[in-house]
Amino acid sequence: MNSKASWTSLATLVLLMALGQMVHAAENPVTIDETRQVSANERIEIEVMRGQVVIRTGTDNTFRVSGTLDELAEGYELRSGNGFTFFEVQMPRNIRNNGSRREQESDLVFVVPANSNVSYSGVNADVNIDGITGGSDVTTVNGDITAANLSEYIELRTVNGAIDSRNNRGRIDLHTVNGEVRDAGSDGRISYGAVNGDLDIDSAAQEVEISVVNGSVRADLRGTDELDLNSVNGDIDVILVDVSSPRISGSTVSGDINLTLPSDVNARFSMQSIAGGSIINNITDDEVVRARFGPARNLDFSTGEGVGTVELSSVSGRLELNAN
Repeated sequence: MNSKASWTSLATLVLLMALGQMVHAAENPVTIDETRQVSANERIEIEVMRGQVVIRTGTDNTFRVSGTLDELAEGYELRSGNGFTFFEVQMPRNIRNNGSRREQESDLVFVVPANSNVSYSGVNADVNIDGITGGSDVTTVNGDITAANLSEYIELRTVNGAIDSRNNRGRIDLHTVNGEVRDAGSDGRISYGAVNGDLDIDSAAQEVEISVVNGSVRADLRGTDELDLNSVNGDIDVILVDVSSPRISGSTVSGDINLTLPSDVNARFSMQSIAGGSIINNITDDEVVRARFGPARNLDFSTGEGVGTVELSSVSGRLELNAN
């Protein structure tokens, strides 16, 4: 065999070995299982760019991460000390920038102390977080967030994904751009928002803020005494019970607000419609007053002693009041 043929055979063999190693690595993702002793109220920061992430609580003051890394990961960083723990799956820069997706992404489970404060960020990742009582901040771009039994300050945000919130309490912020927010059993002070998505709410929060652009809202609220509603091209349908004198404000542009209140509501009502909008009053016999000039309409009346306030306005939209 001549020298040129020998070198060709050797190069082919090396290439086949390299390809075999790559296939073997892809078929056998890197497994990790790390544990650290931490404080009961540890501040924990987690960065996992792609994959599936579960964050749950344990029975002691231990931080643990286990599972498999993204097939493109260059490794991971874990450091812990002085009440702070940081974990990151390290990814190539080009993947970090373009956010592309591959089949074998990270699949990790984090176990943390119940009273820890957890902050998570990712890009193409679905997150399931449960039981954290010291505060939770979860942000992802292309992924869904499932969150239950959280308390203190809670912030859940996604761009292209849905949020499923269950039995959370405290100061809560739930926002999506292109997705749906479903919330049930919440309590405290809550802000909901969607741009091109829907909100489905069943809450006992005392203070509620709802904002939607191109989407719809269905909200069943119990005992909410402060309510703020804002819509651009979306429709908002709210049923409010177990409160006698709420403080409500709302506005819409080219959308509808349909508000159903207790039959014994005790409040002053001030409603205004501009530029072709409409007002429908199914609570009292008070009638809408048309402006002398232009398309504006107004409705002002009181029920009971007028303790609470309901102030609604629309531009080319529809306002409707009902009693339950």
